Amino acid sequence: MLIGIDASRTAKQLKTGTETYSSELIKALAKIDRRNYYILYSPKPLTNKLPDLPPNFQTKILPFGKLWTQIRLSWEFLLAKKPDVFFVPAHTLPLISPPKSVVTIHDLGFKHFPELYSATDLNYQSWALSHSLKHAAHIIAISQFTKKDICQYFAIDPAKISVIYEGYDEKIFRPVKVKKNRSKPYILFIGRLEEKKNIVGMLRAYAILRKEKAIQHQFILAGSPGYGYEKIESELAKLPEEIKKDIILPGYVSQEEYVDLLKNADILFFCTFFEGFGLPPLEAMATGIPVVAANRTAIPEICSKAALLVDPTQPLAMAAALSRVINNLGLRRALISKGLARAALFSWRKTAEQT
Repeated sequence: MLIGIDASRTAKQLKTGTETYSSELIKALAKIDRRNYYILYSPKPLTNKLPDLPPNFQTKILPFGKLWTQIRLSWEFLLAKKPDVFFVPAHTLPLISPPKSVVTIHDLGFKHFPELYSATDLNYQSWALSHSLKHAAHIIAISQFTKKDICQYFAIDPAKISVIYEGYDEKIFRPVKVKKNRSKPYILFIGRLEEKKNIVGMLRAYAILRKEKAIQHQFILAGSPGYGYEKIESELAKLPEEIKKDIILPGYVSQEEYVDLLKNADILFFCTFFEGFGLPPLEAMATGIPVVAANRTAIPEICSKAALLVDPTQPLAMAAALSRVINNLGLRRALISKGLARAALFSWRKTAEQT
């Protein structure tokens, strides 16, 4: 059987959750499936992104500008041989696609936070998702939460949607015996610095603990600025200098830098407003780092009882949760143990086998 995959997300220079999903799933499929043949459609070469692919995997480079998936892939399927099955790892089917097309839906953030999108983006997101749900033969949701969301907002048969969880790289995300020496311990957040990630709320929780002198930790927020970043800057400007100097904003970090930051962190602080899955908590649990996270959207489903979950709208509650994990050694050890056991239930191999 010939399977086509839209690998445009894998070709992107900067990786976020959907790019990681696309890359890691293709790598896992290449390890477990030597029977079927694969064509990876991409606007750019994938040699640096996906080295050492087996002979049954080939890349077809289709240069084009914007709307590559919708227009260039449609053109390809109109003029060239169609694959028996076509898979899109992120949301959007081409205008013209093979009858047996499968698409992964990661989240419906634009439905929950329409104010964070321009009118053009909002209309496009709504159209693209409606088009994909209508024309896909089957749909993959990355969590039960996302499946429920799809069924709530769109008239679709739940039987058409399979829930297949994401995974993590077991070779990279694993505990270290000795952490690097640092002048100060730190709390880590990783993700886009935008409004729906609740950065302002987490900053307020951190500031509460520092003002009470309950902790001396730094707070590292690694990620690119996103929508609403000016509100984050405004919140930072209000803080006393002795607190502000311990809030580190390194910007976007590479995977190597992220792994290093995670392995040497005291806590992953991930009290976001909205997640379709939430890879950082899973990766932190696999690394033996305790997690304080939000008690809403997909996070409780992924973390279960292996993280300390708290209301992300309550800075005092978030501050109390951080303090408990930092100052209660028994709780900290329990979260680490439960986190390692929980993370062991997930892998990219499982994702590939179920896909």
